[in-house]
Amino acid sequence: MPFTPTVRTGNAAARQVQNDVYGEIVDLSRRWHLRGHSPDDDYWRFLLQLVDRAAEVWDERDQGLWEMRGEPRHYVHSKVMCWAALDRGLRLAEECLRPAPSRRWATVARDIRESVEADGFDADRGVFVQAYGTTDLDAALLLMPGVGFLAYDDPRMVSTTDAICAELDDGSGLLRRYKSADSLEGHEGAFVARSFGLAECLAHQGRNTEAREVFDRASLASSDLGLYSEEYDTKNAELLGNFPQALSHRSHISAAVALADGTGPAAKLSPS
Repeated sequence: MPFTPTVRTGNAAARQVQNDVYGEIVDLSRRWHLRGHSPDDDYWRFLLQLVDRAAEVWDERDQGLWEMRGEPRHYVHSKVMCWAALDRGLRLAEECLRPAPSRRWATVARDIRESVEADGFDADRGVFVQAYGTTDLDAALLLMPGVGFLAYDDPRMVSTTDAICAELDDGSGLLRRYKSADSLEGHEGAFVARSFGLAECLAHQGRNTEAREVFDRASLASSDLGLYSEEYDTKNAELLGNFPQALSHRSHISAAVALADGTGPAAKLSPS
């Protein structure tokens, strides 16, 4: 059965499929293993099911990280996270001496990479795109190097970062998640976590001055107690969405660490 997010009754996302979740769970499982907590027999059987599921659904359409309304699409971030599930599954199997269909997983991981690099990349502009068949950008693309799909300083990632800075800037130096139509009512603010994610990405690319500027701007989007919401209305200085938002705080910390020593948590736990 596909995973769906836990939501309140009446939220359309309850009927959505989001294939990125497999990578999120398996990646966290490997991070936990690297901290000395390897999967036991029961948990390994659970992980086998997750990785196998990622191998089955990676080439299917979904609603993506942002729970987009409308018809499902081939979201690049979702496919990258399915790749991450396979990559982490392979590494866990090797590191924990666990039985797994490693040859099949490796083949599917290679297929995903080839697909994303061919169909998720706009060669004319030199940037990755939100979904196959579109030229739209997506702030979720900033997460690609954090899971090891490519290096932060890969020329394709650098050009994608620059394009996101130019096209998803909300006018204040913070980022919106995307510009594509989502049919949702209301005003879309700057997304705090991905604004900090931009600072982290720039820091890992060695662009510390730019990273610090973005980090400082995003840091101002807090309440008077230093708490962050999901989004921020820079025009009216209002906190929007879920509050307080754990993802915003995690991204704040991750960006701060990357700025402090240039080797943030993502790099330290990189699969490479």
